Amino acid sequence: MSTSRLPTPLDAHLSAALEVANAAGDLVLQFQREGFFVRDKGVGDLVTEADESAERLIQKELLERFPNDGFLGEEGAFVEGTSGLVWVVDPIDGTVNFSRGMSEFGVSIGLRGLDGEVKLGVIRFPALGKTYWATRGGGAFCEGRQLMVSSTNRLDRFLVHESDICRTDSPALYQRKMLKAHLPLFDKVMRWRISGAAVRDLCLLAEGQIDAFLIDEFHEWDVLAGWAILREAGGALVGQDGSPATCRDSSLVFHNGVCGDQIVEALQSAGRSRKVRDSI
Repeated sequence: MSTSRLPTPLDAHLSAALEVANAAGDLVLQFQREGFFVRDKGVGDLVTEADESAERLIQKELLERFPNDGFLGEEGAFVEGTSGLVWVVDPIDGTVNFSRGMSEFGVSIGLRGLDGEVKLGVIRFPALGKTYWATRGGGAFCEGRQLMVSSTNRLDRFLVHESDICRTDSPALYQRKMLKAHLPLFDKVMRWRISGAAVRDLCLLAEGQIDAFLIDEFHEWDVLAGWAILREAGGALVGQDGSPATCRDSSLVFHNGVCGDQIVEALQSAGRSRKVRDSI
């Protein structure tokens, strides 16, 4: 932790999350080196024994330390808890990347209240040797370095990432639909890319390497820890339709806090143009 950071009531939770994320990262990296079983979880969606083993480790270690906390994991773990705090965990975000031997995957551990308020986030990228973390009001950090979003304020200089889609019955069809809907925006920005791991996109945004991230059809564990980090780095989020939003809503724009309105306007203009064409 940064020595300049003031203590908070969540320090015990943060220390535990950092330790457990590191242990889970070591475990999944060992699986990646030595091999693992893979099975289909859905159409175009995979789960590996590394995902399931890492989630069991994280749940065991965190609930041993905080037995009254709740727990929600991507691979099915659920404990209601009584403390008012819930751990929200994705043991490997970017499973497809992981399964192909790539390095863009992360262990994601977030903590929220029952009202949805995000308390902290820790994301460990074991293949990259990096850990990102943040607590509410305490700043966002990576390896002792405080994070800050970019100051890019021109849409035509924006580097934008978009999520891929795997949680529908027809992921390829849905992906094409989303790309078509977003294409007018991508015509106006400098570059856009798909990394295949929301945690990677959110951390890149938090440290100013990209300027915005669009995501659709996701679950809370995909973004909760990343949002904790991005928010403390000065980022913001908004619904793709311009409405106020939280990280538990769908169809979001995470951005550097500067160009959100321009992104929403580009998306809405595209929608208005489609409606005009459809009415002719």
